[in-house]
Amino acid sequence: MRIAIVEDDVQQQEKLSKYITKCATENQVTIQIDHFSDGIQIVDNYDSGFDVIYFDIEMAHMDGMTAAKKIRQIDTEVIIVFITNHVQFAVEGYSVDAADFLLKPLHYFSFSEHFKKVKKSFDTKSNRSMSFKASQGFRKINLDELLYAESQGHYIHLYLSDETLSIWDTMKNLEEKLLPFDFFRCNNGYLVNLKLVKGIENNHVLIGNEKLTISRPRKKEFLSVLTNYLGD
Repeated sequence: MRIAIVEDDVQQQEKLSKYITKCATENQVTIQIDHFSDGIQIVDNYDSGFDVIYFDIEMAHMDGMTAAKKIRQIDTEVIIVFITNHVQFAVEGYSVDAADFLLKPLHYFSFSEHFKKVKKSFDTKSNRSMSFKASQGFRKINLDELLYAESQGHYIHLYLSDETLSIWDTMKNLEEKLLPFDFFRCNNGYLVNLKLVKGIENNHVLIGNEKLTISRPRKKEFLSVLTNYLGD
Protein backbone atom coordinates (compact mmCIF):
# COMPACT_ATOMS: atom_id res chain seq x y z
CA MET A 1 0.00 0.00 0.00
CA ARG A 2 1.56 3.29 -1.10
CA ILE A 3 0.52 6.18 1.13
CA ALA A 4 1.07 9.94 0.77
CA ILE A 5 0.98 12.34 3.71
CA VAL A 6 0.41 15.96 2.73
CA GLU A 7 1.05 17.98 5.89
CA ASP A 8 3.01 21.19 6.50
CA ASP A 9 3.51 20.58 10.22
CA VAL A 10 6.54 18.31 10.67
CA GLN A 11 5.44 17.08 14.10
CA GLN A 12 1.99 16.15 12.82
CA GLN A 13 3.61 14.49 9.81
CA GLU A 14 5.83 12.36 12.05
CA LYS A 15 2.94 11.45 14.35
CA LEU A 16 0.77 10.32 11.46
CA SER A 17 3.64 8.31 9.95
CA LYS A 18 4.16 6.58 13.29
CA TYR A 19 0.48 5.68 13.59
CA ILE A 20 0.31 4.39 10.00
CA THR A 21 3.44 2.27 10.44
CA LYS A 22 2.14 0.76 13.67
CA CYS A 23 -1.27 -0.01 12.15
CA ALA A 24 0.33 -1.53 9.07
CA THR A 25 2.41 -3.84 11.24
CA GLU A 26 -0.62 -4.90 13.29
CA ASN A 27 -2.64 -5.57 10.14
CA GLN A 28 0.22 -7.21 8.23
CA VAL A 29 0.20 -4.63 5.45
CA THR A 30 3.32 -3.69 3.49
CA ILE A 31 3.48 0.08 3.08
CA GLN A 32 5.51 2.86 1.53
CA ILE A 33 5.02 6.38 2.86
CA ASP A 34 5.82 9.54 0.85
CA HIS A 35 5.77 12.98 2.47
CA PHE A 36 4.71 16.29 0.94
CA SER A 37 4.80 19.65 2.69
CA ASP A 38 1.96 21.30 0.74
CA GLY A 39 -0.67 20.69 -1.91
CA ILE A 40 1.36 22.13 -4.77
CA GLN A 41 4.17 19.66 -4.19
CA ILE A 42 1.99 16.57 -4.61
CA VAL A 43 -0.15 17.99 -7.44
CA ASP A 44 2.86 19.04 -9.55
CA ASN A 45 4.54 15.63 -9.14
CA TYR A 46 1.50 13.38 -9.12
CA ASP A 47 1.91 10.00 -10.86
CA SER A 48 -1.32 8.17 -9.88
CA GLY A 49 0.70 5.57 -8.01
CA PHE A 50 -0.77 6.26 -4.57
CA ASP A 51 -3.37 4.08 -2.92
CA VAL A 52 -4.18 6.46 -0.03
CA ILE A 53 -3.56 10.19 0.49
CA TYR A 54 -3.87 11.94 3.85
CA PHE A 55 -4.47 15.66 3.41
CA ASP A 56 -4.16 18.31 6.07
CA ILE A 57 -6.83 20.76 4.92
CA GLU A 58 -5.28 23.99 6.17
CA MET A 59 -1.91 24.58 4.51
CA ALA A 60 -0.13 27.54 2.96
CA HIS A 61 0.29 27.86 -0.85
CA MET A 62 -2.33 25.22 -1.71
CA ASP A 63 -4.74 23.81 0.87
CA GLY A 64 -5.61 20.14 1.07
CA MET A 65 -9.14 20.49 -0.27
CA THR A 66 -7.97 22.31 -3.41
CA ALA A 67 -5.20 19.77 -3.97
CA ALA A 68 -7.63 16.87 -3.50
CA LYS A 69 -10.01 18.31 -6.11
CA LYS A 70 -7.18 18.61 -8.65
CA ILE A 71 -5.99 15.06 -7.99
CA ARG A 72 -9.50 13.63 -8.16
CA GLN A 73 -9.75 14.96 -11.72
CA ILE A 74 -6.94 12.63 -12.81
CA ASP A 75 -7.26 9.78 -10.30
CA THR A 76 -10.73 8.49 -9.46
CA GLU A 77 -9.46 5.48 -7.52
CA VAL A 78 -7.11 6.85 -4.84
CA ILE A 79 -8.51 6.81 -1.29
CA ILE A 80 -8.61 10.37 0.09
CA VAL A 81 -8.64 11.12 3.82
CA PHE A 82 -8.74 14.61 5.34
CA ILE A 83 -7.22 15.65 8.65
CA THR A 84 -8.52 18.89 10.12
CA ASN A 85 -9.28 20.91 13.22
CA HIS A 86 -12.68 21.91 11.87
CA VAL A 87 -15.54 19.47 11.32
CA GLN A 88 -17.37 21.87 8.95
CA PHE A 89 -14.98 20.93 6.14
CA ALA A 90 -16.58 17.48 6.03
CA VAL A 91 -19.46 18.68 3.83
CA GLU A 92 -17.14 20.00 1.11
CA GLY A 93 -15.20 16.73 1.19
CA TYR A 94 -18.10 14.87 -0.40
CA SER A 95 -17.22 16.56 -3.69
CA VAL A 96 -14.01 14.50 -3.88
CA ASP A 97 -15.55 11.31 -2.48
CA ALA A 98 -13.44 11.46 0.69
CA ALA A 99 -13.25 8.14 2.52
CA ASP A 100 -12.90 9.67 5.98
CA PHE A 101 -12.30 12.80 8.07
CA LEU A 102 -10.00 12.71 11.07
CA LEU A 103 -10.13 15.43 13.70
CA LYS A 104 -6.98 16.74 15.34
CA PRO A 105 -5.52 15.90 17.74
CA LEU A 106 -5.19 12.32 16.51
CA HIS A 107 -5.48 9.46 19.01
CA TYR A 108 -4.15 6.02 18.24
CA PHE A 109 -7.23 3.95 19.15
CA SER A 110 -9.58 5.87 16.84
CA PHE A 111 -6.92 5.98 14.14
CA SER A 112 -6.44 2.22 14.29
CA GLU A 113 -10.18 1.73 13.74
CA HIS A 114 -10.01 4.15 10.82
CA PHE A 115 -7.06 2.26 9.31
CA LYS A 116 -9.05 -0.98 9.31
CA LYS A 117 -11.69 0.76 7.15
CA VAL A 118 -9.00 2.07 4.81
CA LYS A 119 -7.48 -1.40 4.46
CA LYS A 120 -10.87 -2.92 3.65
CA SER A 121 -11.48 -0.28 0.99
CA PHE A 122 -7.97 -0.76 -0.39
CA ASP A 123 -8.40 -4.53 -0.60
CA THR A 124 -11.66 -4.10 -2.49
CA LYS A 125 -10.20 -1.61 -4.97
CA SER A 126 -6.99 -3.59 -5.45
CA ASN A 127 -8.91 -6.65 -6.59
CA ARG A 128 -10.29 -4.79 -9.62
CA SER A 129 -7.78 -2.05 -10.42
CA MET A 130 -4.53 -1.85 -12.33
CA SER A 131 -1.90 0.81 -13.06
CA PHE A 132 -0.77 1.67 -16.57
CA LYS A 133 1.90 3.98 -17.95
CA ALA A 134 -0.16 6.00 -20.39
CA SER A 135 0.84 8.92 -22.61
CA GLN A 136 -0.87 11.13 -20.02
CA GLY A 137 1.33 9.70 -17.21
CA PHE A 138 0.84 6.83 -14.78
CA ARG A 139 -2.83 6.06 -14.28
CA LYS A 140 -4.60 3.62 -12.01
CA ILE A 141 -7.95 2.53 -13.40
CA ASN A 142 -10.87 0.52 -12.15
CA LEU A 143 -11.14 -2.43 -14.52
CA ASP A 144 -14.93 -2.35 -14.15
CA GLU A 145 -14.81 0.92 -16.13
CA LEU A 146 -12.60 -0.45 -18.93
CA LEU A 147 -14.89 -1.37 -21.83
CA TYR A 148 -12.30 -2.75 -24.20
CA ALA A 149 -8.74 -2.39 -25.47
CA GLU A 150 -7.79 -1.83 -29.10
CA SER A 151 -4.40 -2.54 -30.67
CA GLN A 152 -3.08 0.01 -33.18
CA GLY A 153 0.54 -0.37 -34.21
CA HIS A 154 2.79 -0.17 -31.15
CA TYR A 155 0.04 1.37 -29.03
CA ILE A 156 -2.92 -0.01 -27.13
CA HIS A 157 -5.93 2.27 -26.67
CA LEU A 158 -7.91 1.68 -23.48
CA TYR A 159 -11.54 2.74 -23.83
CA LEU A 160 -13.08 3.67 -20.49
CA SER A 161 -16.63 4.77 -19.84
CA ASP A 162 -15.63 8.46 -20.00
CA GLU A 163 -12.16 8.69 -21.61
CA THR A 164 -9.53 6.93 -23.70
CA LEU A 165 -5.96 6.20 -22.60
CA SER A 166 -3.07 5.21 -24.85
CA ILE A 167 -0.32 2.90 -23.59
CA TRP A 168 2.83 1.42 -25.13
CA ASP A 169 2.34 -2.34 -24.91
CA THR A 170 1.52 -5.44 -26.92
CA MET A 171 -1.91 -7.00 -27.06
CA LYS A 172 -0.43 -10.35 -26.04
CA ASN A 173 1.10 -8.87 -22.89
CA LEU A 174 -2.07 -6.98 -21.99
CA GLU A 175 -4.18 -10.07 -22.60
CA GLU A 176 -2.08 -12.03 -20.09
CA LYS A 177 -2.60 -9.30 -17.49
CA LEU A 178 -6.35 -8.98 -18.02
CA LEU A 179 -7.36 -12.57 -18.67
CA PRO A 180 -7.89 -13.28 -14.91
CA PHE A 181 -10.29 -10.31 -14.80
CA ASP A 182 -12.66 -11.73 -17.45
CA PHE A 183 -11.32 -9.98 -20.54
CA PHE A 184 -11.25 -11.92 -23.80
CA ARG A 185 -10.39 -11.24 -27.43
CA CYS A 186 -13.21 -11.13 -29.95
CA ASN A 187 -10.62 -10.63 -32.73
CA ASN A 188 -6.90 -9.96 -32.99
CA GLY A 189 -7.34 -6.23 -32.43
CA TYR A 190 -9.89 -6.06 -29.59
CA LEU A 191 -9.79 -7.27 -25.99
CA VAL A 192 -13.27 -7.06 -24.47
CA ASN A 193 -14.50 -6.78 -20.87
CA LEU A 194 -17.03 -9.62 -20.69
CA LYS A 195 -18.69 -7.99 -17.68
CA LEU A 196 -19.76 -5.01 -19.81
CA VAL A 197 -20.96 -6.84 -22.92
CA LYS A 198 -24.55 -5.79 -23.70
CA GLY A 199 -25.24 -8.44 -26.30
CA ILE A 200 -24.33 -10.10 -29.60
CA GLU A 201 -25.70 -8.90 -32.92
CA ASN A 202 -24.80 -11.03 -35.93
CA ASN A 203 -21.00 -11.03 -35.94
CA HIS A 204 -20.60 -8.10 -33.57
CA VAL A 205 -20.30 -7.71 -29.82
CA LEU A 206 -22.20 -4.77 -28.34
CA ILE A 207 -20.26 -2.89 -25.68
CA GLY A 208 -20.70 0.72 -24.61
CA ASN A 209 -21.91 2.51 -27.74
CA GLU A 210 -19.77 0.38 -30.03
CA LYS A 211 -20.20 -2.70 -32.21
CA LEU A 212 -16.93 -4.64 -32.34
CA THR A 213 -16.40 -7.29 -34.99
CA ILE A 214 -16.11 -10.90 -33.86
CA SER A 215 -13.65 -12.59 -36.21
CA ARG A 216 -14.53 -15.95 -37.73
CA PRO A 217 -11.51 -17.80 -36.23
CA ARG A 218 -12.31 -16.51 -32.72
CA LYS A 219 -16.11 -16.60 -32.83
CA LYS A 220 -16.70 -20.10 -31.44
CA GLU A 221 -14.27 -19.69 -28.52
CA PHE A 222 -15.38 -16.13 -27.74
CA LEU A 223 -19.07 -17.08 -27.61
CA SER A 224 -18.27 -20.13 -25.48
CA VAL A 225 -16.26 -18.07 -22.97
CA LEU A 226 -18.95 -15.37 -22.88
CA THR A 227 -21.72 -17.94 -22.33
CA ASN A 228 -19.80 -19.58 -19.50
CA TYR A 229 -19.13 -16.18 -17.91
CA LEU A 230 -22.80 -15.16 -18.05
CA GLY A 231 -23.81 -18.53 -16.64
CA ASP A 232 -21.58 -18.29 -13.56
